[in-house]
Amino acid sequence: MNSAELVDSFVLHSRPFKESSLILDLFTLDYGRCSVLARGVRGSKKNNKRALLQPFQPLSLSWVGRSDLKTLKQMEASKPSFALVGIPSLSGLYMNELIMKLLTQWDPHPDIFDVYQSSLMRLSTKESPSAVLREFELGLIEELGYGIDWFHDIHGDAIEADLDYGFMPEQGFVLLSQAPQGSLKAEGRHIQAIGNRNWQQSGSLALARKMCRTIIDPLIGFKDLNSRKLLQQTLAIR
Repeated sequence: MNSAELVDSFVLHSRPFKESSLILDLFTLDYGRCSVLARGVRGSKKNNKRALLQPFQPLSLSWVGRSDLKTLKQMEASKPSFALVGIPSLSGLYMNELIMKLLTQWDPHPDIFDVYQSSLMRLSTKESPSAVLREFELGLIEELGYGIDWFHDIHGDAIEADLDYGFMPEQGFVLLSQAPQGSLKAEGRHIQAIGNRNWQQSGSLALARKMCRTIIDPLIGFKDLNSRKLLQQTLAIR
């Protein structure tokens, strides 16, 4: 798919190619995740293109080519870069890694693109990284068809705040007494809080993290994510 028009894009990851080029893994509004070859952007001090080809920099790009790996044609910054450092930066890299692992190439997901861009904005304004990541994960899960009914159990009965439930992946919640042994336990008040994105409810973020991991890990083949390990190590040190 050639893109004659400039497309809203972000660089998720880049890797060297030959002596002076980069292969860019992109997330784009119109084409989803894709890879392009950026020729001649490495090695020259006079070349300022390399500085733009960084994560969290909103870009407008176009490319050409008949093979699966297109060649970058035009590029320009569409907005100022999101200034992320420390935990917000690691959080952004975690989102990048999730997109690379979970989305197939050339499959547009404009809703995820919007959530991703707004998540970077929220991280840059010093909003709680944990809340931003949980909402990004939940939006990603929903878009991929693994959404959860936070207000009813699998029998259609309303989730009650004072009851305990067990979570059954790909099905939903059942009363804890009916759940298979080893099921993830969840208090009704925490389930309701997640559904309402009420992170002020103590325990809701912790449950959301466990549930998102329960859903995401099988989708990525239970592989370790480098950004997740770095994030956990940094938070443990703090």
